[in-house]
Amino acid sequence: MELGARPEFYMPNQYENEANLEAHIRTTGPEIWRQTEGKITHFVAGLGTCGTITGNCRYLKSKSPDVKVIGVHPSEGHDIPGVRSIKQLGLTKLFLPDEYDALIEVSDEEAFDMCLRLNREESIIAGPSSAMALMGAIKLVEDDPDAVVVVIFPDNAFKYASTFERHFPEMRSAFPTGSASDEPSKNDKLFTTLIENSRNAHNTCETEDLRLSLDGDAPPFVIDVRMEELYAGKHVTGAHNIPVEELADRDKELPEDRDHPIVTVCTRGNLSLQGMLVLQSLGYRNVRSMNGGTVAWAEQGLPTND
Repeated sequence: MELGARPEFYMPNQYENEANLEAHIRTTGPEIWRQTEGKITHFVAGLGTCGTITGNCRYLKSKSPDVKVIGVHPSEGHDIPGVRSIKQLGLTKLFLPDEYDALIEVSDEEAFDMCLRLNREESIIAGPSSAMALMGAIKLVEDDPDAVVVVIFPDNAFKYASTFERHFPEMRSAFPTGSASDEPSKNDKLFTTLIENSRNAHNTCETEDLRLSLDGDAPPFVIDVRMEELYAGKHVTGAHNIPVEELADRDKELPEDRDHPIVTVCTRGNLSLQGMLVLQSLGYRNVRSMNGGTVAWAEQGLPTND
């Protein structure tokens, strides 16, 4: 006997439960309408349980019937977690295609390639279903400068290390092999690779860049993202110490203005990349990581507290 059929248990069943789409009618839809100031023209989401697309569709079209709602699905036999192909969508009662404006198919190759593109070009560590939704939007939404397109990103990459390794086996070759105890886990490999992909001229700065900006009219907010004991040993003068794992919880110590320049710093410029990505996920739009860290800063004879 299935547990859900027993009176002492309750089966929420997200594939049939109207509360799934109702949650989006009450929360997500109004938030999107408010944040876009009612200017949204297209809403794009991947198709899984379909609570997200159906709930938002009903709310947004109640505000403006002209909003185009687009569902994105993978091809048959896909390898994208969390979403369903057209045949698989027959299992969810919340899939109501007559209420949507269009459906678009995205292949595994397109979705996973977009994952890496988002990572390398935008420093967004998105999972494959997020990248699939974006690829669908790119395919279907016309290049209209007046369009306001909202695409739902429901996942990040870190839950899918094995899936990524299947599609990008070269990730494994970037790490030295050793004994089983020394071998990095799949998650560690993926994490390191994606963090390193974020190291580009748009997201990083040199020690001289930070020195000049600190002397400028709008100096950046400098955050040393190491543990307190490392920060106490030597740090860039004036840097605030917020360890990377505490950034989200200590957001009240961060600038209120999400456009205020921020520079993250660590010992050699590796952990600071992770801090940069965390801050970007919190909505900060002008964050850079300093290459070389406090080691390079001190080697240049620039001021430190130690």
